[in-house]
Amino acid sequence: MPTEDERSTSPNEPTKPAQKNDPFAFSSELRLNITEGVEFITERLILGQNITLDLFGGKTSQIPEAINVDLIAESGIQTSIAELLPKLPRQSIDQIIASNPQAYFLEYAAPVLKLGGRIYINATKRNPFGKLPNAETLEQLGLIVVQENAPLDTRFTNQKFSRETPRNDGTLEIPLSSLKTTILEKIK
Repeated sequence: MPTEDERSTSPNEPTKPAQKNDPFAFSSELRLNITEGVEFITERLILGQNITLDLFGGKTSQIPEAINVDLIAESGIQTSIAELLPKLPRQSIDQIIASNPQAYFLEYAAPVLKLGGRIYINATKRNPFGKLPNAETLEQLGLIVVQENAPLDTRFTNQKFSRETPRNDGTLEIPLSSLKTTILEKIK
């Protein structure tokens, strides 16, 4: 008789929720520390899986299939970008999304991005962390600008963006019309 691990499941059978100690499972309930996060990503890379990181994703990522990385993550990897990204293999990440960034991140993100990989930055014009460095710095990071400050990419229009502090009227939500998408590509 096959063991539970050897049995195949039919598409109609419910799957068990991911367990924290299962490096192959990803679930909205999964919260990892930095060590567990590095192991989780490394296991996915060994399996040849594409990796999308949602930097500054908040408590939970709004990007399907992305791995949330945030200090306040309740789902994903609860750590800072400056702590996690240098521990990842160079040129290993397929895509990085930084929505409403809360810190400088390009110097950490560029080395781990695969050749041809893209960074999507969604930010308001007032967000200092959404602004691009000068051309020389981008060249040193091996990045080119594919698009700068274009209307919010349609793949992100179902997201909710919010401020850390309320506006004068008490609102935290950022209107989608205030957000622009910049896309960078790794070329070297």
